[in-house]
Amino acid sequence: MSSTGVGNLQTLIKRLEAATSRLEDIAMYQNSDPQSTRSAPSMSTDSTQSSMQQTEGGALASQAQQAPTPNVKEPALDAWDTSVVPALSQFVQLSDSIGPLIAQQAAMVHDAFQHTRKVVEAAANCTKPAQGAADPAFVQFVAPIQADVQRVLAVREQNRAEKQLFDHLSMVSEGIPAVGWILVENSPAPYINDTKDGAQFYANRVLKQYKDGNQTHLEWVRAFLSLLTTLATYVKSCHTTGLAWNPQGVSLQQYANQQSSAQDAQAKGAMSSSVPPPPPPPAPPAAPAAPALPSGPLPSSAPIGGMDAVFGQINQGENITQTLRHVDKSQPLSKSADLKKQVPSKKVVPSSESTKLSKKAPSKTLDGNKWTIETIVVEPTEINHTINIFACDNCVIEVKGKVNAVSLVSCKKTSILIDSVVSSLEITRCQSFTAQITGFTPTILVDNTDGGQVYLSEESLSSQLTASKSSALNVSVPVVGVPGEYEELALPEQLMHTFGRKGDSATCATKVVQHFG
Repeated sequence: MSSTGVGNLQTLIKRLEAATSRLEDIAMYQNSDPQSTRSAPSMSTDSTQSSMQQTEGGALASQAQQAPTPNVKEPALDAWDTSVVPALSQFVQLSDSIGPLIAQQAAMVHDAFQHTRKVVEAAANCTKPAQGAADPAFVQFVAPIQADVQRVLAVREQNRAEKQLFDHLSMVSEGIPAVGWILVENSPAPYINDTKDGAQFYANRVLKQYKDGNQTHLEWVRAFLSLLTTLATYVKSCHTTGLAWNPQGVSLQQYANQQSSAQDAQAKGAMSSSVPPPPPPPAPPAAPAAPALPSGPLPSSAPIGGMDAVFGQINQGENITQTLRHVDKSQPLSKSADLKKQVPSKKVVPSSESTKLSKKAPSKTLDGNKWTIETIVVEPTEINHTINIFACDNCVIEVKGKVNAVSLVSCKKTSILIDSVVSSLEITRCQSFTAQITGFTPTILVDNTDGGQVYLSEESLSSQLTASKSSALNVSVPVVGVPGEYEELALPEQLMHTFGRKGDSATCATKVVQHFG
């Protein structure tokens, strides 16, 4: 036998010995005690999980500590906490004492103010967005406030049957859009005053209803009006020309991402520290017996697993593309066309209204045998416009801006809210009307009317009211030093006439008859 054959034989013997040793090891592993094979992995698993949890908790804690937070509290936030927060707390506390329905709506108001504070805090740490209120990041930041306002309005719409508390719900619904001052540029404080005037109308109803009743309702009304007044004062002081931004701050999108990351890290860190570690997983099953080697060669088409297959495909170079199927150029185009037919694309047009807090739409509802028509707003108006309102029944009408004249004719149970009138407000052949003037009106004419309530502002105390063939008229004027409180003055209906002569001419003297006691 040649030396080459002897060397090959020795090599073959060594390989057989190695294979035999490997098979013996496998047999011994299968016959050994399973418990002894499980103990070591379990201990290593426990220690691994413990170390992983400690590492994860430490990383999350360090990440939460590294999250940027404002180092110095801005003056705008200090002013908010010292002025707006106490007024808000008083309103919420009084709401709880009235009833669960009012408390529910007050909680939503509290959420809206809390989200507004977050926007103020973000503005103190961020630069003003390039697109202003239309910036997508700012719109996303304001979205929670819009949701809160919608919830407050929904409470009113869902509880119209609550006759005793409907004016309460309406007052808050009219005043809650005041939180939208963050979207008003140049001078947002007057916007808050406008919303307060809208709420004042229903506030007067509540004050009149509970004038001689439960005084808690009166305190609650004054607390809400005081909240709006405090908010307007705060905005006028700290955000005179709009929401105050920080020129040296970060972008709003970056600030939002940082806040979100910090909150996630804190939540995960708290969860990892409070939740106990899970139990160790079960021990791995015993290794299966070694499969029998195939007697014949492997087919050429069988894939080779492991890293050998990866390197084998890499070594093919450009030949790897030979297995790809050729695709005609027309096929992708036709496929895209089919997809377009199945799912028609819609062009998204950005709406300018998305940056504004939605306003209540005019409502017209039938409650039993009564129609209720509310929130009819006449705008925009000009100084030369004349507004005539005919034959309205149980309606609420608001006229914004300064107009030339307003006329209310043949209306029943109709309420009107007016800013300012240049010439006169005329009310003719009406029953149970209510008129409130928030600005100035020089002349008020009431003719052939039965039952009416007129609310004057401080500016309109110099107005002249002329009444003829009318009865049950009351005029309410503001009380000095008490916001939201009115003093009611009844117009006389009894007149005493005395007759005489002055020379040859007959005379008639008339004076008002007053009853005391």
